[in-house]
Amino acid sequence: MSKSVKRILAILLAALLTLALSTAAAAAPAKPMKQFEGAPVLEQAAPNWTMSVTTQPTNTSFIMHMEEPNLAGMVISVSGGIFETPTSIAYNTVAGDDVQKQDKILWGFFVDFNDRLVVGDNAATLYVYAWQCTEFHPLFTDGGIEYGYFDTETVFYANVPITVVATPFDLGGITRPLALTPPAIMTLVADVYNSEVFEFTAPSDGYYSFKSTGGQYGGTFYSEEGDVIERDYVDPWAELYDKDGYFLAWDDDRGGNYDFAIYQQLKAGDKVYLAVGGWASETSNITITAARVSATQPVLELKSNDITLTFHEYIDLDALLEDTGLKAQDVSVSFDWDYIDGWWYYGYYGVKCGTTTLTIEAPDGSAATVNVTIKYSVMQWLCVILLGGWAWMPFTSIGPFNLFNEIKLLFQNGLVNSLYDLFFHWRYGLFNRIQPLLY
Repeated sequence: MSKSVKRILAILLAALLTLALSTAAAAAPAKPMKQFEGAPVLEQAAPNWTMSVTTQPTNTSFIMHMEEPNLAGMVISVSGGIFETPTSIAYNTVAGDDVQKQDKILWGFFVDFNDRLVVGDNAATLYVYAWQCTEFHPLFTDGGIEYGYFDTETVFYANVPITVVATPFDLGGITRPLALTPPAIMTLVADVYNSEVFEFTAPSDGYYSFKSTGGQYGGTFYSEEGDVIERDYVDPWAELYDKDGYFLAWDDDRGGNYDFAIYQQLKAGDKVYLAVGGWASETSNITITAARVSATQPVLELKSNDITLTFHEYIDLDALLEDTGLKAQDVSVSFDWDYIDGWWYYGYYGVKCGTTTLTIEAPDGSAATVNVTIKYSVMQWLCVILLGGWAWMPFTSIGPFNLFNEIKLLFQNGLVNSLYDLFFHWRYGLFNRIQPLLY
């Protein structure tokens, strides 16, 4: 091997060993939090940011699956960064205050459950984060006052373990029965939150559907010829619970046109509760139906129930759904987050080599299980074996692997910055593994 070739390989080895979060910019967004829709993407804490709970919440109980834990009355102590000395932050004072003002610090709180919720005590992690309003960007003037928006800078982030108490779903508010016939009619009053709970008893073993009709997309719409129409919106959703108030399923828009559709296998005599909520811009009626679809969940016939992926390669759902009349945006997908990541808008991709499964469920309730094998490509294996890929492969771009593109992204971010990011990622991962052993 010539000296020039050896020199090139040495340079590549040194560079790729420091490849880290710089390549994440080309990747799909991180997976969303599982507990609450719209949860924040939590950022990596600085080394000197610390936090403790000095006053516990007044009441840590909440209705399981229906409420978020109540943190009212809690006081925390934070230090590090702009907080040169320990500073007390009262939850009641800062929570929900999102009014921006020059140099003002805005606070956010998020509780993430460590395991499946149970009635009683639940181990959880409290995340606290803060942003400071920095540069102001004016957009318009009204009454002599400039209005616009602020840039924000993260000035604090930390987490601590806490215990919260889950209480079962309160079935005392049930007021209406639901049967196979006739359907139930629910009125959504304009511009207020509407909710009712329906009780259903399965007359026989079977796979049942619970659906709404009357939902409607709202807004301003246009035809290809330029016609304009204004439509009011009607947006119902539902959650299903068993007789003890344990959560079974939920849905928002699976039924199409803002309608919900929930499916559940039941035995004769099983009693379930359908909690229905919704919003409407004008007072509107929705129809709620329960129906026995079949004896068991119908099978969704796919082109193949076995696929092999290259590490970080997207799953081609449309190819699997060929000849079904469905597209990727029509189905719901569930999987093991240890092996697969992503979300429906961008797609799902393999993040760990091995074998796993994913379930694809169609709007009509039929479902299929797909066996997924995730492997390194030949080039990825060479990088793992010869270039320390075990350290930086998780941060490479999503999609077909291109070594030269990864090197380009590395140098765009800078070798020092990449090494710094990688070090703190490793340290943060190690901390998350050790933390449960300390409490």
